[in-house]
Amino acid sequence: MKTPSANAHSSTVQVLQAVGGGVSGAVTRFVSQPFDVLKIRFQLQVEPLSKSNESAKYGGMLQAFATIYREEGMRGIWKGHVAGQVMSISYAFVQFWSYEQLRHAAAQTKFFHDHNHLSYFVCGGTAGCLGTLVAQPFDVVRTRVVAADPDSSTSKLRAVSGAYRVFRYEGLRGITSGLALTLLQIYPLVGANFVFYKLFNRMLVTFGEYIFDKPNPEHQIPGPLLFLSGFTAGVLSKMLVYPADVIKKRSMLHHFEDDRKSFGENPKCRSVRECIANTLKYEGPAGFYKGMLPTLYKSGVMAACYFTIYDTFNHYVTHPYQRYEKSLEEEKQRQAKKGKW
Repeated sequence: MKTPSANAHSSTVQVLQAVGGGVSGAVTRFVSQPFDVLKIRFQLQVEPLSKSNESAKYGGMLQAFATIYREEGMRGIWKGHVAGQVMSISYAFVQFWSYEQLRHAAAQTKFFHDHNHLSYFVCGGTAGCLGTLVAQPFDVVRTRVVAADPDSSTSKLRAVSGAYRVFRYEGLRGITSGLALTLLQIYPLVGANFVFYKLFNRMLVTFGEYIFDKPNPEHQIPGPLLFLSGFTAGVLSKMLVYPADVIKKRSMLHHFEDDRKSFGENPKCRSVRECIANTLKYEGPAGFYKGMLPTLYKSGVMAACYFTIYDTFNHYVTHPYQRYEKSLEEEKQRQAKKGKW
């Protein structure tokens, strides 16, 4: 959807952009949380994800859901949801707000104005990193809650108090566990997300204009097609960086191995280098792609919800307000001209 250019930086518009991001983050987390639980459990399992392997706790998506429900109840399937919500809302709040400001600034330069897709990638990647810096402490807590034994103290951590506890006992290193790897993967991931999404939307607009033989200057796209565009963008982007996500999650594990005894063998990951070497040694290249199926589904749904909800919020709230501001400014200019006469 085309964004009005006037008053893009007014304080009210910026608040609306941030609120739109927060709303999209909250709804998206609610929809995707069960698959996030599965993804984390799969990524941290050393044994092969196979039903024929008796030593493996989880052997597939349906079996894993059934096992979690049997052992932990419905709460287990939604484990870490509160910390995940705090993480998602804070992340999306900062990401979408900063993306809009960066895009507006980039559009003022000739280089980025002439290279739209590069602008989407750079602004999207930078915005993703800014959101990650804010949300990282809650990601650490969420990972620990989901990965720990159900009856351990770690599994009962709260979002804010849990982040404070990790920082108090483990310092900055504990609360930023996996941050460097997260930033390395989030920049190309989010950058590619925006590029693919904008590219697919442009293709949809062009195709619609061709089929219906009617111009679409406002770039209006039906919600279901926005969802499909976001889903495809999310899947393709995640496939590019998935191995880094596995290593990141495993590198967070060594801080609380004692609270994780009922899930089989723990991966030895006291450093990124050790994690890569041990994963390759004991699990082969396939170890870097564990949990990929639920992750791709989750990434597709998350990207689809993020973009669809945010663009819909903009269409019905932010953009009308921008047009209202523009009309006020034009009216003020007309009154000023009349005063001169």
